[in-house]
Amino acid sequence: MANYSCTIRTNYFHVKDPEKFRELMSRVCGSENPIDLWEDKDSDGSPVFGFGVYGSISGLCSTQPIDGDEDADIDEDDDEDASYDDFLKALQEYIADGDAVIILESGHENMKYVIGLATVVTSTSCEYIDITTLAEKQARLILNDPDWTTKCEY
Repeated sequence: MANYSCTIRTNYFHVKDPEKFRELMSRVCGSENPIDLWEDKDSDGSPVFGFGVYGSISGLCSTQPIDGDEDADIDEDDDEDASYDDFLKALQEYIADGDAVIILESGHENMKYVIGLATVVTSTSCEYIDITTLAEKQARLILNDPDWTTKCEY
């Protein structure tokens, strides 16, 4: 049996409170690697953030850094209490009004399947987009055949 392998990365986005957002992101667990957090400035000089990871996002870790040491490593190994849904809900609290986080994920399990996903998160909603579904819809349109189907995984 093969393992699912993926990479995740976001766009750059504004947050309501940069310091509290950094604290939130310090508690996010990656399935295989730590989450990378990037900070830049927009054209007005305001901070914008992005994040990514080789592997998937497990969710919020229950483990906190010891004694407030932000450089201390959080145990990334299969935190059983980590929840991706809780992470998305917490992320929504920090996204600036009028902005969105686009979480892009590409992954594969050998050649059994290859996926592309986007999760669009705003302060008020969260929607998922699957590239296979979009491609199948487009093929139906191009073929002018609403009943056309295919199999993309093996």
